[in-house]
Amino acid sequence: MKSILSLICVVSALSWSGASATIVTPGDMNGWSIYTTDDSGVLGTGSGTGDFVAGPATPPLGTGSGHLMTPSGGGDQSVQFRDIGFAGTKIADLTVLGYSTYATANNGSQVPYLTIWLNTGDRLQFEPAYSSASAGNSNPFPTQPYPALNTWQTWNALDGMWYSDESAGPGSNAITLAQYLAIPGNANATIVDALPGIVGGIRLTSGFASPGDDFDTNIDNFTIGTAMGTTTFDFEPTAVPELSSFAFGSLLFGMVGVAYGYRKLVAGKTLAVRDA
Repeated sequence: MKSILSLICVVSALSWSGASATIVTPGDMNGWSIYTTDDSGVLGTGSGTGDFVAGPATPPLGTGSGHLMTPSGGGDQSVQFRDIGFAGTKIADLTVLGYSTYATANNGSQVPYLTIWLNTGDRLQFEPAYSSASAGNSNPFPTQPYPALNTWQTWNALDGMWYSDESAGPGSNAITLAQYLAIPGNANATIVDALPGIVGGIRLTSGFASPGDDFDTNIDNFTIGTAMGTTTFDFEPTAVPELSSFAFGSLLFGMVGVAYGYRKLVAGKTLAVRDA
């Protein structure tokens, strides 16, 4: 038992310490769900692949990862991993936020990017490329590497550059979380589920690009924390022995149509609104 516990107590490349990894597997999703969309953005449509695989290479945690692959010539579709476990968390209270990615194929810049739904009706978006030296924004933090193929990379989203639907543009217009929170009305921005208790308000996505793009990517080591504690997720294709007592239950993959934000959900209808 002691040797197994030592294996799951992992320190990530960003020195996220003190948190035992929560294992996410097909049989025990621990708050996560996988969705695909076609170019309409409606959850449960599309023909991409979201699953769990061994590798690739040596993942940051364990031996596997979450896998997101759009169909050939379907880069305008999406594959998404979403989590419902952190609704109610204030953005200002975050002390750590990051994850690791691997890309076998992409459009030259996109690796899985992070989207957070907020109680203000806005969404925050972290795309790793916009925290690199070539992004051309006023990044006050040490720059992060540009997304590369065939290697694991770890992203510090908390000390990174963000854009949103309503308050800041992407690329050279991206801003820090502190700058976002300083915008009137944003100081108490809080994570919400896109559809409460069903469709998570934290999303890692590949796709929503050009139709001719192909995305074959992986995620691991998603870490989020406040002063109350830190959670790190290890994505694995099979269960790790002796961890069943720590499981929080599994979620069924949903076939739910959801709008751009949870405010635009109309009861009893599937909304063909782009979830890009």
